Amino acid sequence: MKNNISFLSITVFFVLVFIVILLSAPVVLAKDYQPEITGSFESGDRLYTDPGSWENDDPLDYYRYDKQWLKYKQQLAVGEYYYLKLQRQERIYDQSQSYNSLNLETEGNYTFYLTEKLRNRFKLLLRDKDYLERGYDYKDYQLARIQYTLQYGYNDFHDYELILQKQWTEYELSPGSDYQRDRIALKWGWKLSSNLEVDTKIQYDWQRNDQDSSRSDKAGRKISFKFKYKL
Repeated sequence: MKNNISFLSITVFFVLVFIVILLSAPVVLAKDYQPEITGSFESGDRLYTDPGSWENDDPLDYYRYDKQWLKYKQQLAVGEYYYLKLQRQERIYDQSQSYNSLNLETEGNYTFYLTEKLRNRFKLLLRDKDYLERGYDYKDYQLARIQYTLQYGYNDFHDYELILQKQWTEYELSPGSDYQRDRIALKWGWKLSSNLEVDTKIQYDWQRNDQDSSRSDKAGRKISFKFKYKL
């Protein structure tokens, strides 16, 4: 059974929320900063061969790809900004043609301070992935992901971060594969000295499907520890 809230309505809702946030931003501050437009155009390929057979005229597989993205960014104040990014990527295989695909993405980010020590970040990602080979369009899907981050700089030695994320994935021709995924993460940064910094992260993930879904529900936990030491 399809989700009660369709992918389209979710997409429209969050796009409208993102636009409202941008329109309500302190535009006066932005006069001190010039907007930036960045982009990239990339093309390449990859060849798969048997071990030790680089000059083999009969490769196992080969694919070529094209990737382009364009990003508009406007800084509002120190540590406060928003951006909008559009990306297109295409892959074409010689043998594994079932992987031929076209991926379109739109990403928005709005980051701003609530107080001197407290900062908000909203990120929105929309993805539309189409498989180009006939007979494999059942793999086509659309994805909407929203992420909220709350950062708190306690002092010069400690900072904390809370990350909340929600994702909806819907398959156009295989609604039984639709699912939702939730994530919550806590991060703690500790500057032990001028030369040593430590970061710890605890993360929980849940994936939930419709009752008649062909997918299984999933749950996962992760803890990570990173450090940086200047010699």
